Amino acid sequence: MTDLNAVPAGTTEVHDLLKITTLEQLRVFADPLRQQIVESILDQSKTVKQIARELGLAQTKLYYHINLLEEHGFIHVTDTRIVSGIIEKQYRSAARSFAISRSLLNPGTDDGAGLAAALDAALEPLRAEIQRSVLDGTIETGDEPDPARRLNFHRVQSRMPPEKALEFHKRLHELLEEFDKADDSSLESDIEFELVAILYPVRRPRHIADEE
Repeated sequence: MTDLNAVPAGTTEVHDLLKITTLEQLRVFADPLRQQIVESILDQSKTVKQIARELGLAQTKLYYHINLLEEHGFIHVTDTRIVSGIIEKQYRSAARSFAISRSLLNPGTDDGAGLAAALDAALEPLRAEIQRSVLDGTIETGDEPDPARRLNFHRVQSRMPPEKALEFHKRLHELLEEFDKADDSSLESDIEFELVAILYPVRRPRHIADEE
C-alpha cells in the first residue's frame, strides 16, 4: 500500500490502493460529491464535461472539487488538448481504491477530528447514494417492493462473549468476499448492488437499582 503523499507530482500511474495519511486529505475525500467524481474516473479518463454529464450536474459546480482532488493527489491529468482556444483536460483517478490510515482514527492526536472526518467519508456518501436511489426509483419504497429493489436496513444489538464476536467478524468477512466475487462485469445493466456491514463494540452504562 502506497501513501498518497509518496506519489510524485505529475505522475499518471494508477495504483491499486493508496493510503490517506493526513487529516487535510481525509477532509477533502470525505465530501460525497468528490467521491462521486473519483468513482466516475476509476476505469477511464474523462473531461470535466463528461463527468458533469454523467453526474447530471453543471460543469461550473465541479471545477472547485476537481482542483481540490488534483491538488491533494486523488486524481491526475492524463491528457490535454485545445478545444475552441480553451485547454481541455482529461482526468483519471490516482488509484482504484483508497484506505484511511488507522493513525487518523486515534482521538488523542487531534481531539477526534480525524475520526469524525473518517466517519463522514464512509457514511455521508452512503446516505447521499441511498437518497439518490430512492428519488430516481432504483430503490422501491412502496408497501410491496420488488425484493431485488428494496432497501434492507437492520440495526440490532447483542451482548456476547469476545470469542462469539470474533466468529461473527469471520462470517461477515466471508460474506463480503463472496459478495465481491459475485460481481459480473459482463452484465449489460446500469444497476449495481452495494453491501455495507458494520460490526463494532460499544460500552453502555449499566443500570444500577436505586438503594432503598
